[in-house]
Amino acid sequence: MEDFIKSISTQEIEKITGEKPEKIKRWKKGITKVPESAIRLLKLYFNGEASGLLGKDWEGFYFKDALFYVPEWRRGFTPHEIRSLFWKCQQIISLESELRRLRQEIEKRDDEINALEIKADFYRRQVVLESRFGMILERSFS
Repeated sequence: MEDFIKSISTQEIEKITGEKPEKIKRWKKGITKVPESAIRLLKLYFNGEASGLLGKDWEGFYFKDALFYVPEWRRGFTPHEIRSLFWKCQQIISLESELRRLRQEIEKRDDEINALEIKADFYRRQVVLESRFGMILERSFS
């Protein structure tokens, strides 16, 4: 990690970390140990590595050219795209809720249709029986 610190100018490290130039020079010479927090901050600033600051769960995530890159995606995300993901999630939740409601409505309608088909079948049989009974009565009294 010392090579990483040595490759960065003292002014840049001072600007990023807020440390005094004398202390930074001691870091570069190896007189004092560079704090882990400063190393992480510099890694995030120069390499864009999110895991350097946020931990191992963020391994593979990085910032570059004002974009946020995710391991599973080739193209980086802009801040506006990240914000829009929140709204897309909300929209998906809403659409899933509406889908559940519509499925329940379809099931209800299917039950109503089945009940009507049962009634229609019953009345169809009744009409057939009544017409046969009517024919029997007509033949008996004619």
